[in-house]
Amino acid sequence: MDKKKLHTTSLEKLYGPISCDIIHQDNEIRIVHLRDKKDVSRTVGVVRFYNTDHKTIKTVHQTILSGELLGKTLKQSKIHYNKETIGAVPVRLPDWIIDNFSTKEEHSVAVISIINIDTSFDGPLLYSSIIEVLPPDLSTGYEQDIIQKQDIDHDILPLFELADLKIENIIV
Repeated sequence: MDKKKLHTTSLEKLYGPISCDIIHQDNEIRIVHLRDKKDVSRTVGVVRFYNTDHKTIKTVHQTILSGELLGKTLKQSKIHYNKETIGAVPVRLPDWIIDNFSTKEEHSVAVISIINIDTSFDGPLLYSSIIEVLPPDLSTGYEQDIIQKQDIDHDILPLFELADLKIENIIV
């Protein structure tokens, strides 16, 4: 996986078209599977949205909530944004993710990122915190990005619980 590219773009290079299967969504939280054309989940995304009523992002946010892919929608909207990787943590996968990843592996990596929107006049605006749970076969190469649980923002930690993810102390 190319960590510098938009996640969906990297998945599409590997698997072809990627679709968004929404598991849970409200105005603040979204949990999705990013599925390939064979309906295999290639990533579970857990997102917390912020500042969704700001004029710069409001319309695009509604498009995302209508079922569109977050990153792809931001890119197509021409909104200037910055996705910053905070780090990665080893996780134990719950059964529902193992089944959707079509794997027998119980361990993988969750990559934590934030997206800031450039508002020009008001400076950067935090739009989302994202946890991207990668399938085990895509989890290599993140050893240098591993952070400790205590280094995860307190606003992001509850997102792990929403997806029943257990942060581990081992590197996969």
